Amino acid sequence: MISKLKLQKLINEPEDDYHDFKEKWYTTGTDNSEKSEILKDIFSFTNTVHNEDCFLIFGIEDKTHKVVGVENDPNRYNTQQITDWLRKLPIEPNIPNVKIQTIKLEEHQIDVMIIKNTDNVPVFLSNICKGKGYGKHPIFPGQIFTRIKDTNTAIDSTARYSQVEELFKKKLGLNQTIKKRFEKALSDFKYWEYYEHIEEIGIQNSIDPDYRIVFVDIEDTNKRADSFSLSQIDVGTSWGLAKLEYKNNTIEEISVVHLDGGRFTAVVPDIGSLGGSVGENLYYNYYLLDSFKFLLENLINNMAVSISPDNGSLISFAKSIVVYSNSNQKMDVENYLGNKMDKIKKIIEPQKNTLEHYKRKLEFELPKNSLELSDTAIKAMINEVEVGKYIKSILKSNLLYSTSVPEVWR
Repeated sequence: MISKLKLQKLINEPEDDYHDFKEKWYTTGTDNSEKSEILKDIFSFTNTVHNEDCFLIFGIEDKTHKVVGVENDPNRYNTQQITDWLRKLPIEPNIPNVKIQTIKLEEHQIDVMIIKNTDNVPVFLSNICKGKGYGKHPIFPGQIFTRIKDTNTAIDSTARYSQVEELFKKKLGLNQTIKKRFEKALSDFKYWEYYEHIEEIGIQNSIDPDYRIVFVDIEDTNKRADSFSLSQIDVGTSWGLAKLEYKNNTIEEISVVHLDGGRFTAVVPDIGSLGGSVGENLYYNYYLLDSFKFLLENLINNMAVSISPDNGSLISFAKSIVVYSNSNQKMDVENYLGNKMDKIKKIIEPQKNTLEHYKRKLEFELPKNSLELSDTAIKAMINEVEVGKYIKSILKSNLLYSTSVPEVWR
């Protein structure tokens, strides 16, 4: 979505390859070429080489940037209508992801068509579209439109070879940093293979073997259990590192933990906190959806190899770990719940029998000198579990989970 503040900022800027102004909507019900025009504009903004969303802004005079509104425009589309229309068209490789948002500005309604960024480019038609609204300038199969600064490819033309080449670089991630390319590679589960050598174990990309993840054990840690291990049959833990390597250069090092007696490996979550007073904070575990950590965690869970959890183990592990869409959502949730500390403390306060249950479980698995066996440590771990569950219930009840978050983590 776009904020009112960002919309006002765009209105004060000249058109470019991120946004364009329209005084009114396209008259798509007529016999002229307006359907071709709207499709050309959507394709042009989808086929941009940058990696940001784009905006078609309706209700703004093109030259003066005066706010005129579209509240009386009979040709307005909503998200469902534009999506239904696009789905009926022979678009390759996928239909653009388009949303319509209405924002009130200067007593007028402004419609913003948000064209979501994708690396699945270029998009084009596989067959010609015929019928009302396509007029004398139909879009032909294979015709590629793009946008350079404030100019779209003409409707009777197609993008130059050099422009198409840049789009394929975007598709392959070749216009991004190594870290961004690694992120993209991690998202394609089917292209990773697990291996075990005498020297190491790891995961390697089958399409481009220069991408690989090497797992290294850490022997000098004294931590024997953690809040996220309490849900497993065997609460004991051992620890390691996942080294994300490209051409033998380490791009990122991520802490991992071997859970349930070493039966599966998980990425160690980050620690979040509610409250601000020293000694009064409540802690919990979380991932950010777009982080290296969660991408690696998701990859491990989808590989069905020896380091992957079975479904039951994954459900148990995930039930107290929050997955945020981004850091802004995390900050908003923590600020909101930080004002409800007294209520949350009452909700999460463990019962005596709960403390005794986990104490027995930990004593059975851990050496007698383990720090995790103290009543204070056990209560702290249980609190982390319960705070995570509480936050997840808030996100779920308020429909704040992104559709990109896998179901098991919601």
